[in-house]
Amino acid sequence: MGKMMLRAALLWALASPAFGGCLDAASLLKGVQVRLQDGSNWHVQKGAHDMIRADQTNAEGSYARYIVARFGVYPAESTRNGKGDMSEYAYARTPPEPVAGLDWTSNTRATVTPVGGAPNAKWREKVHVTVGALQQTEISGCTYGVLEMDMGHLGGPNPTVQHFTYFPDLRFGIQTRITYRADTVKKSAILAMTAD
Repeated sequence: MGKMMLRAALLWALASPAFGGCLDAASLLKGVQVRLQDGSNWHVQKGAHDMIRADQTNAEGSYARYIVARFGVYPAESTRNGKGDMSEYAYARTPPEPVAGLDWTSNTRATVTPVGGAPNAKWREKVHVTVGALQQTEISGCTYGVLEMDMGHLGGPNPTVQHFTYFPDLRFGIQTRITYRADTVKKSAILAMTAD
């Protein structure tokens, strides 16, 4: 009987996220690497107040940009190459955590500031968020619940629709597609996710 219990405990441990390499919510405190189909890699880490910082390295291995966003999907601040323009976003309503069936709209204010300079562009737009039903997907040999989320940016100078894959158990999402005004679509599936 003792050997069977030991064997069952070992099998349970090997199947758990900590031993099997699968992510859990605590994984984001140390950081997670996300590799996308376009060759980019993202280092994703949870901060205070449900804020997620995601740093991107492009396919050539060069630092590309960072984004700080609530739950990884509602941007608050972003830049490219750590220089150039920094964009900041403020929402009239507090962005909610994505849940199945969410349909949410808010007015937004955006400000673009060159690093070391004064703001050179400001605009207001409306964001409209919709979230689909809970599904399951397998990434890096682990099964995760996912929600597909679309965020339309309406009325500003750059109308787009961002598509995110959101992981409710991990409480973060990452952009996997964007559609621009001229119906140009850039998409990049998630190929791998691993803890630091």
